[in-house]
Amino acid sequence: MFRKNFETGKERDAQLCVYVEGRRVIDLWGSAEGDETYNGDSLQCVFSSSKAITAMAIASIADQGLINYSNTVASYFPEFSENAKGDVKVEDLLRHESGLANIHTAINPKDLHPQELEKGTVAKIIAKDYQVFPKNTVREYHNLTGGWIMNEIFRRVTPDKITIGSWLRREYHEGHGIDVHMGLTESELARTRPLEAIPTPHAMLHSLIPNAFGAQVEHNIFVFSKILSSFKRRFTETEKRGFAAMFEGVDPGLDPGVLIPEFMNSPDWRLGESPHGNVHASARALAMLAGAMANGGQVEGKQIISPTAWILLHNNPIVREDAYMNGCRTEFTQGGVNMFKDYHDDKFGERVLKSGRHGFTGWMGFGGSIIQWHTELKLGFGYACTFMTWWDMANIKARKLQKEVVVCTKRINEEKIDEKIDENNNVK
Repeated sequence: MFRKNFETGKERDAQLCVYVEGRRVIDLWGSAEGDETYNGDSLQCVFSSSKAITAMAIASIADQGLINYSNTVASYFPEFSENAKGDVKVEDLLRHESGLANIHTAINPKDLHPQELEKGTVAKIIAKDYQVFPKNTVREYHNLTGGWIMNEIFRRVTPDKITIGSWLRREYHEGHGIDVHMGLTESELARTRPLEAIPTPHAMLHSLIPNAFGAQVEHNIFVFSKILSSFKRRFTETEKRGFAAMFEGVDPGLDPGVLIPEFMNSPDWRLGESPHGNVHASARALAMLAGAMANGGQVEGKQIISPTAWILLHNNPIVREDAYMNGCRTEFTQGGVNMFKDYHDDKFGERVLKSGRHGFTGWMGFGGSIIQWHTELKLGFGYACTFMTWWDMANIKARKLQKEVVVCTKRINEEKIDEKIDENNNVK
């Protein structure tokens, strides 16, 4: 299945890694162009898969008593209380319920570089912003804003006043050899693969081509047209509600197939810290972290997070409709990870989002990446890629692989049980 994605034009460079019961059992990578410099350790931006990694870091300092999810953001970041935001709790932010999904003043990407964060420019913009809630629900997925706010809290409460990016480098990369980075160094820039995307007209053309003939788009023209309309409506509604673009000099209405290579491959994006959007990692790193979460925080003899931090991360999930996701329900915990469960009344969009993911926890990233774990099967799944299928909000390429991994794992578990039972149904 993994190889077929390359053969049919749906993938360029990609990695798949899976842990089961704390052991790495799948470790694949490939390049459609036969690029031998691309390997299992190559880095790529994993977009919102960053949220799950950031959530682990936050759970770790919560375990140390440095923050409490039920406390207000303003109790750690007093200026944040401006414009009637004083009641927003940390858990509201991590559940995407703060009313701050968007922003009214664009951020200069350079102000997100680690050495610039100390100057407080981003903190001032965040402090002066004000809440806008969608109709009918308090939940509206926070693409990047929540990560910027959490980084400011993190920087203020940690004893050495470090950012989340610095913490990840110290605790995960240097401490455990896990290849996750936010705020890349020059050597890491050299290991990072450029992201690729196709513009809308090219994607439209591919939606007319049958999958068997190498279509790069999973959907037919009718479904793809609906997806494009949803994209356009989302940006139009954002403008109507008075929000600014996320970044200075970046047009949010620009064709995603043009915007992704132009901005996301730039040093400004790669060198900065957007904890909910620009972690750069390999699938090996994603799967190792997911494998740890599937085993109570431990993998390969390494305690990635403590048992208490693990509980804090997973506690108090709440199911709500998400305005950003066209009313689909998500089930985010206080720690900021989503629990994927099939409900008896799932509507079509929810089935697309969750098919094959029942029992998983974690999240995924724009264009294709995934970091999710299944505690019952003790399975950690990581996927990373360079070809951004920007129209696919359910990450279908990886979802199909994820679904098959579950089938394989269950089959192996059944075989193990069969081996222990004799013909009289007695345990051997």
